[in-house]
Amino acid sequence: MGIADELPAFLAVRLVLTGRAVGRKVFQKDFFLQRSQSQTVLLGAGFGGLLFVLTYLVLGALAPGYDSVRDTISALEFTSYALVQRVNFVLFGMLLWVFAVALRRELGTGRGSVVIPIVQCCSGIGVAGGGFFIHEPMHMVSDLIAFNSAIVVVVLFAWRFYGDTRWKGWVAYSIVTALLMMSFLTAFGVAQHIGGPAGVFEKVASLMRSSWSALLVRQLYLGRTFEGS
Repeated sequence: MGIADELPAFLAVRLVLTGRAVGRKVFQKDFFLQRSQSQTVLLGAGFGGLLFVLTYLVLGALAPGYDSVRDTISALEFTSYALVQRVNFVLFGMLLWVFAVALRRELGTGRGSVVIPIVQCCSGIGVAGGGFFIHEPMHMVSDLIAFNSAIVVVVLFAWRFYGDTRWKGWVAYSIVTALLMMSFLTAFGVAQHIGGPAGVFEKVASLMRSSWSALLVRQLYLGRTFEGS
């Protein structure tokens, strides 16, 4: 094969690569055209869960006498870093409220466009309540609201994603996330009674929900939108 024969193939590869690069630039440009600066900032609150997780992991490593394997996240409120963890709960709850506002604006119309942000706000109330109420029974009530609302939000999003080809794979991912969260939280409850690794189960459930939200925001930042938005 001579140079003349190889040239068309070379040009074809260049055209494909160039097209992909241009496509990425248009994709990014469309994102900024579709979303205001304020909406971009509000969506960033969806990464708040990762900050929450990182904070309690660091506190758990530093707090004297705290066992990250067996002790709950809330147990940090009875350590020398109690105030920091209480602020961590309240701050995360506030970020969940901000994210709820962003989701309401992002979802537009269609399935779950109103109920998803409302349940998201409930989750924020539960999380923030964990910082305000450190004793039972109100702390337990706050935990139940926080985790159950978080699971419901993921399930509602699976409902929203259903039939939307732009979110291919997210129905399954959301359902699996909700099921695994329920499984880990059930194991958490059992482990608390038998003296098992309750802390690990609770932290994994928390991380799964926070990771799901962070990946959702990442997809929105990359330019994905919802039908009806």
